[in-house]
Amino acid sequence: MATAAAPAQRSCGRPAPADLPLGLDPFCYRQFDDPSYGGSRLTGVTKEEFLKKVNDRVAQDSTLEFFEGYAPFCRHLYIPNFVRALPGALPITPENEHMLRSGYIARRPTELAVLTRWFPMSYAKDVLKPAAYLDLILYSREQIAKEAAAETGTEVVVDPTAPAWSIIAVKAQDEAYSLPMAPITMLRNTLIEEGGSGVRLDHAAYRASVAYWKTHAVIMDRESSLD
Repeated sequence: MATAAAPAQRSCGRPAPADLPLGLDPFCYRQFDDPSYGGSRLTGVTKEEFLKKVNDRVAQDSTLEFFEGYAPFCRHLYIPNFVRALPGALPITPENEHMLRSGYIARRPTELAVLTRWFPMSYAKDVLKPAAYLDLILYSREQIAKEAAAETGTEVVVDPTAPAWSIIAVKAQDEAYSLPMAPITMLRNTLIEEGGSGVRLDHAAYRASVAYWKTHAVIMDRESSLD
């Protein structure tokens, strides 16, 4: 994958005992279960095995740190790609631009479909190799409870026994820093009732996202725009 200058990303230090063990949020299950997921698929390992190996590594590797995410409730953790996951996106070039597909796709049944473009896996599998890192994107239990309440129209109830931090997405990538989320994800995040996190739009971050994603596209195991 194309590299970029590493952006400033502040370390939050080593995870404290109260931060562990990490959990795995159901929002991340689609990366294991959905063959047409647009991004990094996690195959050859069960959810339980994956989470155990992540927690074992965090407990054993004293060099691992939390890094700040796009909001106070978000953290990143970068670990070696022990599952040999493939990158979830490819650079767009004059040679492969004709392979791009586009269509309206929803991340889950409760969300509205949005216009998406992608490279079909039938093309990408011949040019991909396993990424160097896994970017584990984590949300706090308070934020997960807040979003669940917004989705169901109920009051926020925080379970104090739930993991303090849970993995909500995994990005296989060659960079040990956070890559920009897609512009539509940033826009959706302003609308918590539409599956977002309720964070106001950062215009500078949005422009950086556009700069990255106008030259990259996700990979999906979907051949036709009409599927």
